[in-house]
Amino acid sequence: MSLKLLEPIAFSGLRVKNRIVMPPMGMGYAHEDGTVSDRVIRYYLRRAQGGVGMIVVENCIVDPNVVGVGPELRIHDDRYIEGLRRLVRALKPYDVVVGLQLNHMGRQTTLGTPIAPSPIPISPKGPIPRVLTPDEIRFVVSEFVDGAWRAREAGFDFVELHAAHGYLICEFLSPASNRREDEYGGSLDGRLRFLLEIIAGIKERVGADFPIQVRLSGQEYVPDGLTLAETREIARRLEQVGISSISVSAGNWQTLHYIMAPMFMPKGYLVEDAAAIKAVVRIPVIAVGRLHDVEVAERVLQEGKADLVAVGRGLIADPEWAKKVMEHRREDIRPCISCNYCVDFVSRALEARCTVNAELGEEFLFEIRPARQRKRILVIGGGPAGLEAARVAAERGHEVWLFEKEKRLGGKLHVSAAAPSKKEIHRFTDYLIRQIEKHRVRVELGVTLGREELLGMHPDVVVLATGSVPTIPPLPGADLPMVAIAEDVLLERASVGHRVVIVGGGGTGCDVAEYLLARGREIVILELLSHIGRGIEAITRRWLYYEFKRAGVPLLTRHRIARIEEGRAVALDERDREVILPCDSVVLAMGYRPSDDMAFCLEEDFPVPVYRIGDCVRPGTILDAVAQGAHLAAKL
Repeated sequence: MSLKLLEPIAFSGLRVKNRIVMPPMGMGYAHEDGTVSDRVIRYYLRRAQGGVGMIVVENCIVDPNVVGVGPELRIHDDRYIEGLRRLVRALKPYDVVVGLQLNHMGRQTTLGTPIAPSPIPISPKGPIPRVLTPDEIRFVVSEFVDGAWRAREAGFDFVELHAAHGYLICEFLSPASNRREDEYGGSLDGRLRFLLEIIAGIKERVGADFPIQVRLSGQEYVPDGLTLAETREIARRLEQVGISSISVSAGNWQTLHYIMAPMFMPKGYLVEDAAAIKAVVRIPVIAVGRLHDVEVAERVLQEGKADLVAVGRGLIADPEWAKKVMEHRREDIRPCISCNYCVDFVSRALEARCTVNAELGEEFLFEIRPARQRKRILVIGGGPAGLEAARVAAERGHEVWLFEKEKRLGGKLHVSAAAPSKKEIHRFTDYLIRQIEKHRVRVELGVTLGREELLGMHPDVVVLATGSVPTIPPLPGADLPMVAIAEDVLLERASVGHRVVIVGGGGTGCDVAEYLLARGREIVILELLSHIGRGIEAITRRWLYYEFKRAGVPLLTRHRIARIEEGRAVALDERDREVILPCDSVVLAMGYRPSDDMAFCLEEDFPVPVYRIGDCVRPGTILDAVAQGAHLAAKL
């Protein structure tokens, strides 16, 4: 049966070759002044070549006084047209419809005094916005209109107005952020006026035939915020004034997990909102929200819940997502695991990186090319670094042997996937294993090699990816039977009692806490720092705080473990006062140190080139391990 995903669709003078949309996602690749960089072009070009039908270029700022987080594209002056034109020209040969999202940050600006419809701060500790006067509102309307004109001059097929996620247009729409009593507030008529004036202005200046897409938050999920019933009415009225299509997202700054859903959110979690809006309009509706599984995305279309589907982070993870669907190669799609580290980097004013795709941000610079000379490469260790190195090396044509001392491949990926909210990581493990099988990597499990045995295989190169081992400090009582290591608990190699003290509130400590809570244990978390969750991306960390608070978990930050005694753990607070914690078990989650397995390979007289990657160099994230494995193998 042919896929509806691959069917063309025509509307508002646009013909889209398939139903796959790349939605706007800020990546931090623009120049500091907001102009288009070569890196921006390479990033979008890779996705255009990958076969998507529509690309909506990211968050382009219409106001010179508005600053977000990190470099962002801008369009408040004619000098930005040429760079944007270069971008469009690079994409057009690939039969892709290209739009540009126009935005004003409103009270979410990070520099100076924010502006907003009402003096309501973004957070309790945030600055109080300056209230826009009617004249200033009309000026901002003109900024959007001018931005749309420049977008058409640059060659874009349409613009998307960002009326979601708590930015300025959404602030006017939402009763939670708009408390005005003039013509721009109060009833829906008033709150919708700002957006309607922008649309009318664009049609007057740019042309009634120029398509305008609007992105809406179907619901905001905050007190007094936009509800689905009200957003349905907004959508109906927008259709009446001639917009071309609607993209249905959700949430605002306070509910970020609805905007950029971590892996604990269900796949297609916003589809029903899109379906509810599609029921009241006849223009095309785009569904969003963890739709990077082909089966889920196709079902949305087959059931008539949307006309197009946005595959956002799925295209970050694999720019050839659409192409692989067309070529019936779904098993080769590199899966997005919704870890949100791409989002986390951008939120810290850094350039986006991807846990599973080492190429991101280095498109056409990092490439997997056939090797000039075929080599026999021995990879020691089958965790994320070793698997990715083996995959890339084999894809380049090398003869690759992979040795793993455990009885299964995956290494620390299995530890990371043990918490209930992180099962998605298994999908990446399965992908890596499929790929090394496809490229005929020779795999030996349950094997520990000695020096002579290794050299007897006559390798040209040895890659050490032997991982890390848990840190166990010289702690009084650490050898008691009631003490377990976090990864042993997560891998079900150790059992614990009902009352558990977890020593260490970093990523592994939070994983084991979530794991044990799901199994009905009473837990306490000890953490030396002022907060738990160090190293966890911000949206998931916020969710974990909420979950632990809801479960009544004591979070003893600025506490350190002093000793463990039978039936209790003894901690010290920041004033060195003893805190006695009765318990049945203590779980140590105190970090990792590099493994020294295969240390003989590092001896000076070892006759074969040896490279180390991943945790055996320095314990880090899955992203670090994958990047090191890919970049090394691409050079061998």
